[in-house]
Amino acid sequence: MKDKSCFGSFFARKKEVFFFEEKKKKTFVLCALLVLSACMGKVPPRLTVQDADDVRHVQDYLNHTPRFEARFAQSGAYGPGAGLVWLDRPGNLRIDYEGPQSRLMVISGGHVRVLDRHTGSLTAMALSRTPLGILLAPTIDLSGPVTVTAVGHEGGGLQVTLQKTDQPGQGSLTLYLSEMPMRLQAVTIMDSYQRSSTLSLSDINTAPAFTPGLFSPPAGPAGT
Repeated sequence: MKDKSCFGSFFARKKEVFFFEEKKKKTFVLCALLVLSACMGKVPPRLTVQDADDVRHVQDYLNHTPRFEARFAQSGAYGPGAGLVWLDRPGNLRIDYEGPQSRLMVISGGHVRVLDRHTGSLTAMALSRTPLGILLAPTIDLSGPVTVTAVGHEGGGLQVTLQKTDQPGQGSLTLYLSEMPMRLQAVTIMDSYQRSSTLSLSDINTAPAFTPGLFSPPAGPAGT
């Protein structure tokens, strides 16, 4: 009887270990699926026929507006600001802040450089790490490498939110456009930390005369 009791306890313990190990495996698989789901991000909504038509019109407008200069007023996470913005596709963008902020951002040669004129400090990063490259491609294609995550209408205007298809975690761009005629009115830039800043545009000139060196990289301390 004693031997049978020992065998019974042994198999009971083995059974408990087995179920414990199975539970750990299931928990690991569940956690892995949750992490994978978070990395993949939300599945973009399916566009309606009208949405797809609106996106085509926006794409055509952007491709027929390869350059412009405009005034801007900034609001959002990085505080208020104002100044001038120039765009020249492919690859070039300059945002020049006036007044107290006195910052300068220049995108050229595949890099983003931000100069703080007060301190002389210069920050640089690859354009590929931001969603701004969506607007600077030689030909803008709002499909394939770009995912449209939202299309909306409000107050007679159109809003389209865009992300890089293969790097949605880098942030997004939301374009605000008038529809008749179509014209870009504002851009909201959301970074990878979900901080957003909106540039509202005015006095847009789509046939600007760019001065030489407008998109040359700014120099930081000691000419760096």
